[in-house]
Amino acid sequence: MRLVVTIWLLAFAAFAGEKKLPSGEAANDVVTIQGSVLDDEHLQQIFSSDFNHMFSVIEVTLTPKGDKPLDIRLDDFLLRSEQTGANSGPLQASQIGGQGGLVINRAEPKKRGGGFSGGFGGMMGGGGSPGMIPQPDNSKIEIKDDREQDPLLGMLKRKILAEKPVTQPTTALLFFPLDKEKPKHLALVYTTPSGKLRFKFK
Repeated sequence: MRLVVTIWLLAFAAFAGEKKLPSGEAANDVVTIQGSVLDDEHLQQIFSSDFNHMFSVIEVTLTPKGDKPLDIRLDDFLLRSEQTGANSGPLQASQIGGQGGLVINRAEPKKRGGGFSGGFGGMMGGGGSPGMIPQPDNSKIEIKDDREQDPLLGMLKRKILAEKPVTQPTTALLFFPLDKEKPKHLALVYTTPSGKLRFKFK
């Protein structure tokens, strides 16, 4: 009896922990597309980051119909806000994570101990600042590109929808630079060889 109760409690907890995401779908004679808007909790689970709420992230599943491969291209997707009218295509992984940086290593001028000080009315000997020997500018500019070492970039490359022909159902993510948008205001447009598919998220 105790075992049965434990199993029931675990099942109840798992059911209660499941969260229905805003979703939608559309289809034609070429493909069926299903999509769900991921929330901050799901992004934290996948990437350990919510990206500071900068993106609307859609998980899509594309199911080709027939024997002809479906050529996936990111340019075929568009996310539109019906509230603000803003719209955008999805981003590449390199546009989200792994940005390189510019590092300037500036050489400090060398100092010498105790500059020459004259005793005539506080006059200082030598030109320029006291106690400082002019040095050539040895500053070095280094371009630091850490994209290949960025674990987030690697994860994004694995999770974002890849541009390639597919013949089997494919599930992956699309990142759109539309922030602070409620899912009910969003509509996804997908251009296929048989025309445009459009759906909202409920």
